[in-house]
Amino acid sequence: MNYNIKINEVNRENSSVKAYATVVFGGSLVVRNIAIVEKKDGQGVFVSMPSQKTSEVDEYNNPVYKDICNPITSEFQQEFTGAITEAYEKKKAGTLDKDGLSVGEGSEAPVFNVRVTPYERDGSNLRGFASIYLEDSFVIGSVSIVNGRNGEFVSMPAYKSSTKARGGENSFREIAYPITKEFREQLFGEILNVYHEKKAEKIKEAKDKSVQESREAPHHKENTPFR
Repeated sequence: MNYNIKINEVNRENSSVKAYATVVFGGSLVVRNIAIVEKKDGQGVFVSMPSQKTSEVDEYNNPVYKDICNPITSEFQQEFTGAITEAYEKKKAGTLDKDGLSVGEGSEAPVFNVRVTPYERDGSNLRGFASIYLEDSFVIGSVSIVNGRNGEFVSMPAYKSSTKARGGENSFREIAYPITKEFREQLFGEILNVYHEKKAEKIKEAKDKSVQESREAPHHKENTPFR
């Protein structure tokens, strides 16, 4: 898999976050907000993937966070975090190319597959959840299928920005998203196709179950008195 890494350093005193990495896979899909964090002992840094707070807490009553996107094999984990750390060290040394650090050969869009779980709840516009798997090495979760005015659409994972929108409403910035029209159409089209397939399967299963239960239910004939 080919990808490009760019680094934005953070200049805040007393902050353990030293920089953020932005990674573009195959010139088609970007993942932002990958944090480069200084270790507690001050000896080096580690890579922290974008995450979101869950409703769970740990044994010390601290909130539990879940990664939004992350490598899914130990081999790619080592390669990916190593490349980000290398790009950060080059940025610090002033030797990182202006176009960032490129890893892998070629520039083709990543091969992907998606997994979708339909979801229905009264009063909610949410219709399902999806995960995107890039070449069986990297996953992007927290993708939503939402019912809008013009039908279902795909909503990529995002975080609430500290900057308000023009009307004073909360504004959100996407963490991962396609950056070319072609890849966006291909990716979103596949997610919606799988969603409709899974939804149809779910409806069929419910119908088959209802028919089966109806067949298995005892039938009582009304007794007609003799005349």
